[in-house]
Amino acid sequence: MSALFRVRVLAVSDTRLWCAAAGTLTPATSRTLRAELTVRCHGTTVAGLDLRQLRVPGDEFLPDTPWPEGPHTIHLLAPDPLRALTADDVRLHWHTDLHSAWRAWSALSL
Repeated sequence: MSALFRVRVLAVSDTRLWCAAAGTLTPATSRTLRAELTVRCHGTTVAGLDLRQLRVPGDEFLPDTPWPEGPHTIHLLAPDPLRALTADDVRLHWHTDLHSAWRAWSALSL
């Protein structure tokens, strides 16, 4: 069976990693995506996750969050239905646009 999502590493800088994921997020794929991102983010301190291309069915209950274990800070771009899942994880920094997420991930300041 083919994967229901795709994960791409877009940038690496020292202990920072930027990934993008696309596909359909269900309870089963959420666990698998979390495991995949945890493996890819192993050893990183800051992760940038662009999850805007994930499709989240409105009636699906997600028992597990898709973000990885490990990084101290995660800059997140994601569909609005995932926002409610970010409240309890202090590592997560929700961004509404790519520019602010990239600046925060790369530690750029103006």
